[in-house]
Amino acid sequence: MGHIRAVAVPPGTEGDDAPPRPARSGAGTSVYGMELGIPLGGCRVLIADDSAFNRKTLTRFLQWAGITQVAFASSAEEVMERLESFAPDLLLLDAAMPRMDGIGVCRSLRGDPRWRDLPILMQSALHSDQMRTVCFSAGATDLIAKPINPGECIARVRYHLERRSMVQELRAFHERVERDLRQARAMQLALVPEPAELAALAERNGLAVDSVFRASDEIGGDFWTAFAFDGSRVGVFAADLSGHGIAAAINAFRLHTLLTRTPPEEMRDPAGLLRQLNGRLCEILPLGQFATAFYGVIDRADDTLLYAAAAAPSPLLATNFGFQPLDASGPLLGAFPDSAYTNQRVPLRRGDSLFLYSDGLSEARDADGAMLGEDGLLRLAERAAADAPDRPLPALMTGHAAIHGEHLNDDVTALWITRR
Repeated sequence: MGHIRAVAVPPGTEGDDAPPRPARSGAGTSVYGMELGIPLGGCRVLIADDSAFNRKTLTRFLQWAGITQVAFASSAEEVMERLESFAPDLLLLDAAMPRMDGIGVCRSLRGDPRWRDLPILMQSALHSDQMRTVCFSAGATDLIAKPINPGECIARVRYHLERRSMVQELRAFHERVERDLRQARAMQLALVPEPAELAALAERNGLAVDSVFRASDEIGGDFWTAFAFDGSRVGVFAADLSGHGIAAAINAFRLHTLLTRTPPEEMRDPAGLLRQLNGRLCEILPLGQFATAFYGVIDRADDTLLYAAAAAPSPLLATNFGFQPLDASGPLLGAFPDSAYTNQRVPLRRGDSLFLYSDGLSEARDADGAMLGEDGLLRLAERAAADAPDRPLPALMTGHAAIHGEHLNDDVTALWITRR
């Protein structure tokens, strides 16, 4: 095993055999007529060459570019060892090293996931097209012809180090965004009732509730909640904020906060609640952003559903007479400050069911690009109720996935509530 070392090369130690040294320069000035970009003092370069003179010469060139963290290897074995201990940002590799040549080393590195993105600048005295093809086929990032031209060497090293730095910054930014999205998605999921909480509410109020809430890969603004009040009433609220991403999720949090701060006595009037929420949202939502919503109050004392809606997908009411779409039209929340909403009352007796859903279900498309639509979802609901009368929602979701797949492009909310 040959001697391997990392050096920090001090100025003025090049020796008598060095090429003429250019004027000292910093970021923003020039070397060999080239404008310098980001400082490279923190970059680490591994020189793999069996010639001590070549290693010394390349070190001087790197110093002129502001690179002082340099390590050496004179064989393929030393390259592999030094990569592990030195972790370079760039490899200057001689194509004609002994035993395994640079071509073999390069091919080996590209087969290792740890070094697939490492810039490898191959040096070769052969300038033929065939040699270039061989080097690039082996995975070389760039090729420098020998004898080495100082200006060309510095330019190519700088270009690939700057490019690597930008790629690493983009990768770090992407990972940070992905982490933030995962956290936001978890917060969005936390807006809906916990299964145990929902089961307890349903049991106390003579209901059977099945629910599905799935956040899409791109976080959106769906949420729903349910709560009991006045002893015999259960409120069910579902909303979908426009758009996707962090902005939609933040708007969903805003709306959820407004809802939870509403006094219980104001929850009895769905139209009045939507009117209040609309006024507040018009004040805080950016122009062009809005929400669709449905709010219904199930009253066990008089066997009714009192509800109001804001341009929501049409819920389905299931009775002994079949499925009936409910009118869920109404002005969007957050669009116009003077919007008015209307209460509607329908019977909801024991044995009747209410199916609420977001447009992530009804607007799903099949393999041919055809949209399911509300009529198609109605047929799925009818089939699910016939096939699995005790728990139709899981059957509906299975039938939906069979046509439209498990992966959907929007958040999905689905609630099947049955009076017992």
